[in-house]
Amino acid sequence: MSADHAVMTDEQVRVWLDERWRAALDGDMSASDPEVDRLVDSRVLSIRYAVLTQLLGKVADASRDLLCLQRGDAADAEESGRWDPRSFCASVVVPWVQRNRDVLGTSGDPYVSNPLRRPRLDGDEALQRREEWDALVAFLQTLEAADDPRAVEDATQRCLDSAARRLNRLTVEYPSPMRIGLDSMCGLLDEFLAVSSHGLRPLIVATALMRTLGEAFALFPRVEGQGLNEPDAARGMPADIMCYGADGQLRLAVEVKDRTLTLVDIETTLTKARNSGLANIVLAAPGVRQQDREAIQSRLTDEWARGTNVYRISIPELVRSAFVLLDEGWRVRFVKAVGAELDERGAEYPHRRDWSDLLAGA
Repeated sequence: MSADHAVMTDEQVRVWLDERWRAALDGDMSASDPEVDRLVDSRVLSIRYAVLTQLLGKVADASRDLLCLQRGDAADAEESGRWDPRSFCASVVVPWVQRNRDVLGTSGDPYVSNPLRRPRLDGDEALQRREEWDALVAFLQTLEAADDPRAVEDATQRCLDSAARRLNRLTVEYPSPMRIGLDSMCGLLDEFLAVSSHGLRPLIVATALMRTLGEAFALFPRVEGQGLNEPDAARGMPADIMCYGADGQLRLAVEVKDRTLTLVDIETTLTKARNSGLANIVLAAPGVRQQDREAIQSRLTDEWARGTNVYRISIPELVRSAFVLLDEGWRVRFVKAVGAELDERGAEYPHRRDWSDLLAGA
């Protein structure tokens, strides 16, 4: 390794870690990586912290030995690749874990544990769960022997991807406000819906909204929502959300869009409504495309004359209009319903985390 290799400060490593973590959270949560998952999901908390700490330390300074656990006092420590993972972990890894829902566990000083209080990971000391420690050593030994900084960075990204999947499986608790003002609730929704989610967040909010309103006004004993990427035709559904009356008949369908409506959207929705014999449909969308505005209005007027009622309203507009008429207790029930819908749909962790954080700050 060249003596003039680049070395990162702890602050630079934190920036690098945050950038790679964002990429992990935006990645494919359905993937798996058995070799790395075994370490990141280990039953041994020390292993979970050690695999990321040792790798990040090597990312920061490629001259460091991945198997080293103690720097020692010798003058030639750095030349021999010895360093202080314990201090590095406390400065970089522990704060990162704490900021991210304790994804690797709760420990303010994981390197104080006996398995990490020795000179090297590849020593022959007697250890409990030896097989798990051997798996960590084998993983790091291969990278150390390769002497390839890019391979270490790639391995670190694999660990972060695994941590993101681990976080996605963790339960998120949603704060339950005793009360919440209408303006405050609408503000929460604006912030939540402002984040791009390929339609997932609007669909979740709209489904929770229709369930809450259906109960509050005794309109819809049953409300069903379909999957985000599930074609309507797959289940014979005319829209994203179906609201059924006490007699079991479909009374209202809601089509949810996270963009402005086009004339094509209107034609598609009307075709589905006619095929299902539906007379009432709501298009929950932020607006209408300017160049299609007149054509859409004309088309809806013609359809109304034929017996189909189609209304366009944004989710925030509908929320504010409806909850003005309801007791404030229904606002609390609605924000709880959004959390329940997030969980029921198995929404990925960032969506659940953001809703929880918004409620915590309400």
